[in-house]
Amino acid sequence: MTELPDAPAAFATAMIGQSLVQIVAYFALAGGLYLVVWRWGAARWAARRVQSHRRVDRAQIWFEVKHTVVTMLVGGLTPLALVMLQASGHPTILLHAPHWRWWEMAGAVVLLLVFNDMWFYACHRALHTRWLFKHVHAVHHRSIDTNPFTAYSFHAIEALVLGIWLIPLCVWVPLPAAVLGVTAVIGLLNNLGSHLGYEFFPAWLLRVPGLRWANTTTFHGLHHARSHGNYGLFTRVWDRLGNTELPGYEAAFTRAHRSEEKR
Repeated sequence: MTELPDAPAAFATAMIGQSLVQIVAYFALAGGLYLVVWRWGAARWAARRVQSHRRVDRAQIWFEVKHTVVTMLVGGLTPLALVMLQASGHPTILLHAPHWRWWEMAGAVVLLLVFNDMWFYACHRALHTRWLFKHVHAVHHRSIDTNPFTAYSFHAIEALVLGIWLIPLCVWVPLPAAVLGVTAVIGLLNNLGSHLGYEFFPAWLLRVPGLRWANTTTFHGLHHARSHGNYGLFTRVWDRLGNTELPGYEAAFTRAHRSEEKR
C-alpha cells in the first residue's frame, strides 16, 4: 500500500483504481482456474467433481459475474473507510511498522483468520434464516453446483456484512498493511478453493489431526447442494461446536478419491 494522499478526491480516485485492479485481478485468476480445471481438466479430473450430476451453463456464469462485480465494488467500501479514518487522524493501517517482528505479524494473521472464521460462521447462519435467505443470501445459492466464479457472487448487502468485520478491529488495534494484505490473499484463495467444484485436497487430509478440520471443496459443496449446514469459512470447527455439520461429509470426501483410484 502506498502513502495516503491528502485530498478526499484523491482518496476516491485511489479507491476506484484499486477496485478496478481487484476486479481485473480476480477475474483473471478465477477465469484461469475455470479454463484449467473446468475446460482443460474436465475429463482428466472427472472423478474429482463434487457434484458430477449437475451442469454449469453460461446463464449461471453470467449471473455470477454480474454479482461478483457488485461484490467487488461494495468490498471497496471497507478499505475506503479505513483510508478515510486514517486521513482524519485515527490510525487504522500501519504503512510502516518496524516495531512489528515477523512472528508478531504471523500471529496477527492467524488471529485475523480465526476472527474472520467466527464472524463468517455467525453471519452465514443468520443469512440462512428465512427472510434473509429469501431476500439476500438466495443470490449466492442460485449457484447449486459451484465453480470459481461463484466465490464472490453475493447480494450487495451480504458483501457489505461479510466485509465490515475488519473496520472495528483496525480501529481498535491498527494493523500493518502487510498483515491485511496476507489475510486478504489467504481469504481469496480459500474462497476460490471452497467453490472450485473439484476436490483437490489429498486423501490423507482427514488422517491428520489438525488438518482434518480444514474446510474443503467437498465440505462447502455439500452446503450448496443441500442449502443448509456446513456454514464455516476456513474450518469445520464452528460447525462442530454449533452442531451444524452435515452428515456424510467425510464419506463424500473419501469417495471422491476412491473414484479416482478406480479409473
